[in-house]
Amino acid sequence: MLRLIRTASAILFLLAALFSPIGLTKAEQLNKSVQDCIKNPDSCEEGQAKTTAKQSGEAQAQEAQVGVSFLDFVRMIFATVFVAALIYFLLKFINKKSMSYKSSQLVENLGGTSLGANRSVQIVKAGNRLLIVGVGENIQLLREIDDPEEYDQVIQEYNNKMEQLIQPSDIVTKLLKRAKKDGSDPQSSNFSALLKSQLNDMASGRKKMLEEIQKKGSKNDE
Repeated sequence: MLRLIRTASAILFLLAALFSPIGLTKAEQLNKSVQDCIKNPDSCEEGQAKTTAKQSGEAQAQEAQVGVSFLDFVRMIFATVFVAALIYFLLKFINKKSMSYKSSQLVENLGGTSLGANRSVQIVKAGNRLLIVGVGENIQLLREIDDPEEYDQVIQEYNNKMEQLIQPSDIVTKLLKRAKKDGSDPQSSNFSALLKSQLNDMASGRKKMLEEIQKKGSKNDE
């Protein structure tokens, strides 16, 4: 049953395609053109020349639109680098704002470590004082960091850790460095030449296809 339905639908589709108004219109136009050629051979030759010139112009326009040049590829690379640099500077600006906001807080948790269930040791900065507190069922002050060298060391380590955590721009920096390195590498020039040759091959292949289509169209007109 399904096969019969599919066969019937295929036949109906073919009939609709064959006897559509578009097909009839084309047939009428073809008959008129044949009659015109019989009556006026000179005008028929001129019409064929105009049609061939028009088709060649359309083929050249399609070739110009379809082809991808090496300059377009370079522009795409520069656009990607520009967007990456914009994201980099935006993240850097946000990081500075967040760091300045945290530095303006009077009480700040610099970190800690867990010692078990609901128990931990934390380093808390209160103003200009560094306090080591134990957190459990209650909060207890263990000691205060009074040594200036130890104080500076803890603050420096905390700042370095925050810069590494908040700065996802390392990925962008690595990509930019790698791009510069690849640009100075002779292999990059070989890659560019290979890419350009492949693009030229694609353009030439499309040109041949358009020429074949044009030839088929001219044969059909004849």
